[in-house]
Amino acid sequence: MPRVAVKIELTDEERTELEKNIKGHKVEKRLYIRSKIILLAAEGKECIEIAKILDVSEKTCRKWRNRFADKRLEGILDLERSGAPDTFTEAERLEIIRLACSPPEVPKNWTLAYLTELAKERIGRSISIETVRQILKSADKRTSVTPPSEHSMYIKLPSESTEKSQ
Repeated sequence: MPRVAVKIELTDEERTELEKNIKGHKVEKRLYIRSKIILLAAEGKECIEIAKILDVSEKTCRKWRNRFADKRLEGILDLERSGAPDTFTEAERLEIIRLACSPPEVPKNWTLAYLTELAKERIGRSISIETVRQILKSADKRTSVTPPSEHSMYIKLPSESTEKSQ
């Protein structure tokens, strides 16, 4: 028995927003596809037709058509994902960042392998080279590092900057 598709009727504001999604240059492909599904459904097309036009499955078409019918424009947006919880505490992350900004003892420059080895000793547990790299990469986005001298670096963390200005 064929499934009966939910009928889609759009307000002017919804149509404008969906059309903006399919004409925008920086719109993600998945939002483009979802918007196009809804616009085609509003024209009266069935999921089997929409699936062929957009090269998606009928199941995908039904999913977004139904979500739009239930939640309107909010329905075509991605749901929040929880992701895995952080394995390392903020204090451990800061210790690794401070270590990376201090002058190395043996080599002239830090290597990720050497930094990881010392980080394991400092925080007292195992950590991979990739995790150290990710911690340093994220630190670059949320800290301001200024070199006061040739052999040392000062990290100005967001919490420290408010304390020093008072």
